[in-house]
Amino acid sequence: MQTETGATHCPQCSQQVPVDPRCVTWCDKCDWNVDPTPTDRPYAAWRLKLEHRLADTLYRELESGTVHRASWDAARLTAYLLSALLLLVPLTAFLGGIALLLFYRPLWLSIAFAVVAFCLAILFRPRMHGLSDDAQPLHRADAPSLYAVLDRLAEAIGTQPVHLVVVDAEPNIWFARIGWRFRPVVGIGVPAWIALGPQERVAVLAHELGHGKHGDARHGFVVDAAETILAEIQETFSTQPLDDFRREAGVYLETDPTVGIVTRILNATVGALARSYGWLLAKAALRSSQRAEYLADRKAGEMAGSEAAASMLERTLLFSTSYLALERRLRFAPDEEPVAAVRRELGEFPAREIERRVRASRIRDTRTDSTHPPTYLRTRLIRTRPATSARVVLGPEENHAIDRKLAGPADAALRELQLSFPR
Repeated sequence: MQTETGATHCPQCSQQVPVDPRCVTWCDKCDWNVDPTPTDRPYAAWRLKLEHRLADTLYRELESGTVHRASWDAARLTAYLLSALLLLVPLTAFLGGIALLLFYRPLWLSIAFAVVAFCLAILFRPRMHGLSDDAQPLHRADAPSLYAVLDRLAEAIGTQPVHLVVVDAEPNIWFARIGWRFRPVVGIGVPAWIALGPQERVAVLAHELGHGKHGDARHGFVVDAAETILAEIQETFSTQPLDDFRREAGVYLETDPTVGIVTRILNATVGALARSYGWLLAKAALRSSQRAEYLADRKAGEMAGSEAAASMLERTLLFSTSYLALERRLRFAPDEEPVAAVRRELGEFPAREIERRVRASRIRDTRTDSTHPPTYLRTRLIRTRPATSARVVLGPEENHAIDRKLAGPADAALRELQLSFPR
């Protein structure tokens, strides 16, 4: 299909399309080959139609402009109710252990039962969000320019100032509340940061702080804590490699198969119930999380300007490309300065390829099991509303100052990534 002139013709509509060896060849008239990567698994036509309808319903809800903050709708209430029921599991086990010690006799037997109850409470306890071992902390005194931008954004949005910034090698920029004191932390992934321009960086930081304003992190903690309990239950009552080994050994040694049968019955009943409960919890939580993304996008537009926010969302489609480019250089060109090289490469990235990825999101990302709405709907929502000008502007000098302060933690994060490569 490729020609010497760098152009070809679409096999569907005969439209002439350019060819770039770095990118996918596709037609912008009929969307031929806009998404050449097959989906992980086939979806029935009725499900695709339903999911597109659900995504469009949520988009229309936000497009009307009547929703300005995270609301206690049926989806969020259902997610909290299902999560609360799971959070009762460790609490019930703990209180049951105390009750056994106080009221059940003989004491030696109550102690044995109480130990089992306390072990269940510890096993199914909710886990707090913590920082990963490879996250590089960047304290306020070490990066005053970055914290100044975050403080201006937090004040304008009306949320708590950021307690800590951490740098890692993940293709993401995130917000979380860490520890039992729920301190706000912003994480900056090096591949994501270098893919963004100055005002796009303001937009993504405003987007993340918008999650803090709307209480999404606390909501996420409740749901995540419930999901950790559910994950333990699912793992306990799912077939494990040791179960298969015991079954095969039992057949070979002709031992009593009763224990294996009981295990399979428990896995088929309790395990199936746990998996069904997890599916229901995920569906209830995801609609709320998608609405939260739209509302955070709105904050990004208000703080950084509409066009910067929309451009930021489009550039997020390059985060995985940036990560892979960094990984290639760390693997095969360790003597080359990776961040500067990847920044140059992304600066030359064709706008046409970004447009293709936005269109591909219309096909691939309209899913009820995706935590983020499709990119094309998110950018459309920003651009169809009245344009807003930037309230917080990141100038070139301030941007360079931030990059200089980030250089040390970024190098450390990339070294950690390099050490994780198989030898």
